[in-house]
Amino acid sequence: MLNLNNLSRVCSERREVPSVAAVMDMREEEVAKKPLTEVNIVSKPEKEGDYGCCGFRPRGLQGFNNVRAHVLFHCLFCFFEGFVVNGVINVIIVALETRYKLSSIKSGLIVSGNAFGAFPFLLFVGFFMEGRRKPRYMASGVLVMALGCLLFVLPHFLGGKYTYTVSDGTTNRTANLCAIGQNKTTCDQQEPETTSDMYPFFLIGQVLLGVGAVPMFTVGLTYIDENTKPKMTSFYTGIIFASAAVGVAVGYVTGGQTLSLFVDIDTVDTESVLLTASDPQWVGAWWIGVLVSLAAFMVIGIPIMGYPRHMPGFNALQTSRVSEVHDNTANSRKEELKHKYQANSIRDFPKSVGVLVRNPAFVLLCLSAALDYLLIEGTATFGAKLLQQFFGVDLPTAGTIMGGITVPGAGGGMLLGGWIVKRWSLSVRGIMRMCMTFTLLSLLSSPAFFAHCSRKPMAGVDRVYPLNSNVSSGDVSLHLTSDCNAGCNCDTQGMEPVCYRGSTVFFSPCHAGCASVLNKKGTKTYFNCQCTLGNFTAQNSLFGAIPEAEIDLVSGSCVETCVFLYVFCFLFFCIMVFTFATMSPNITAVMRCVPFNQRSQAVGLQLLAARGIGTTPGPVLFGVIVDSACVVWQESACGSRGQCWLYDQQHLALYIMAWWIGLKLCGAACYGFASLVYNPPERPEEDDEKEEEGEKKTSMVEHGL
Repeated sequence: MLNLNNLSRVCSERREVPSVAAVMDMREEEVAKKPLTEVNIVSKPEKEGDYGCCGFRPRGLQGFNNVRAHVLFHCLFCFFEGFVVNGVINVIIVALETRYKLSSIKSGLIVSGNAFGAFPFLLFVGFFMEGRRKPRYMASGVLVMALGCLLFVLPHFLGGKYTYTVSDGTTNRTANLCAIGQNKTTCDQQEPETTSDMYPFFLIGQVLLGVGAVPMFTVGLTYIDENTKPKMTSFYTGIIFASAAVGVAVGYVTGGQTLSLFVDIDTVDTESVLLTASDPQWVGAWWIGVLVSLAAFMVIGIPIMGYPRHMPGFNALQTSRVSEVHDNTANSRKEELKHKYQANSIRDFPKSVGVLVRNPAFVLLCLSAALDYLLIEGTATFGAKLLQQFFGVDLPTAGTIMGGITVPGAGGGMLLGGWIVKRWSLSVRGIMRMCMTFTLLSLLSSPAFFAHCSRKPMAGVDRVYPLNSNVSSGDVSLHLTSDCNAGCNCDTQGMEPVCYRGSTVFFSPCHAGCASVLNKKGTKTYFNCQCTLGNFTAQNSLFGAIPEAEIDLVSGSCVETCVFLYVFCFLFFCIMVFTFATMSPNITAVMRCVPFNQRSQAVGLQLLAARGIGTTPGPVLFGVIVDSACVVWQESACGSRGQCWLYDQQHLALYIMAWWIGLKLCGAACYGFASLVYNPPERPEEDDEKEEEGEKKTSMVEHGL
């Protein structure tokens, strides 16, 4: 409280109301005499409001005016945010690659668009919204996310029907069979591509999804922190993040299941579709999950808008708070206090940022979280594709598996981390050491990426084609085009693998030189295949001497299930638990090691680092890693490159594991150094009594006493 004697003296001497500067000077003198633990705690009583909006505040709605109800709405938001941004979109990204002919780098840019949108807003939102009615901005952000969903789904309704290439008819383009003497489609004859026109819709939609989520993950978290007991913040944060993780898991499963439906199910008779979900050219109904999220965000934004600037019990909670701000120097105390009492003007913004970046513990916590986001975002984006390439599962199954791992792994990890902090009332340094331990434990599961099922060799990629008898074996080279299919005019527009005797795969019936096909109950059998005829010697033939004049091939990639799928699932589950167990404790440590009035800005700055270092480059860098292991690309007659059809499994696994180990070691080092440089303020014995007394008052308010 202000010294009333000093204030009276100033008034009597000047015979006028004291200026703001005089009050500020007196306040600084009073605080300079107090322990550092009391400097950054709010002491001025604030008005506590009722629940409602635009003058509509009926008594029946006041039951929502508490932190538990707000956490419920926050959890619903995080559920659907995780559902669409990190769940559905990560599953359907492979379908978008096929539908719109995108490389992994381009699809990674779509995912990174979410971070591009949030990046410029994170720091300013936390700074300028700290002293305002936060729920209104939070609700506005939710509605912006609804607009982002609308733009993201528009390409399906604005674009034409999906076209593909098959071998049992002339559907949509050319048949995938060998046709000797047929003229190859030239660049001039090729149909104009319209898919590139849809690409900006995905980018802009993702940008709006990123912008809209910023208020909920910055001032939204601090709004909860200031309206609950300090020890409950990590617990509530854990529940919120766990809801997001559950949303991600449900998004994976839902997205995977909708991908089992044909993309044009709303306009095409599915009985006429000549593809199945196991075909590489299959594109599922990727847009359904995004439409569901659009409706959900429009509904969730309304109740969030009704919360007041401060909930009942806010003032009582502030009396129980004890600062754990990192102690830089005693000389900076006056500057930080002055910053607190100035308005949130743009002139003070650099000073406010300077206070945070001079806090080494805060900087290291931001860096460690950013490294985790760098790993998680890239892996989540291409997780379904990795399952496809490593284990030969179809996309709907891959989405279901990823969802099954994410629910207990990520959700359980977040709850575990928040519960440990609450159970043992960990200090900031204790949280840092716990996070370092979990980061090191996740390293033990990194070999998960080497647990994959080796695919059958593909002719022209892994093994040579059968050669004509007048060509020596020393002249062979690995290429999809060989003497046996040179006259078939094959291309890589559409991959339709065929299996020979369960041991070798051809890229398509055309590349196997097959001239005819029989489709019986969904299983295609091919005949008169020039590349498997028996007029080759055992020395220069891939298959040895084969007496038959006709060799049958069947559709498929000769895929066989193996036990390594279960090994991968278990190890990846452990990675998810140990990685996500650091999420909510990390944010709790950030909010406790910075000045109380800078919590929103600190969380915003941390998310800014996470976006700039983690989620923005993560999908793109991971896409570069994935594309670097590609061995067969989709190419048009004009030479433009589309998606990758086939990858080198060994190189892909090696690159990903090295990526994980390197970044995890850096993250553990950041947590370790943070625990060493963190310098907590001295805590007088009176603070313990103050905290106990404040908690009693808060408990009485919560119970209506």
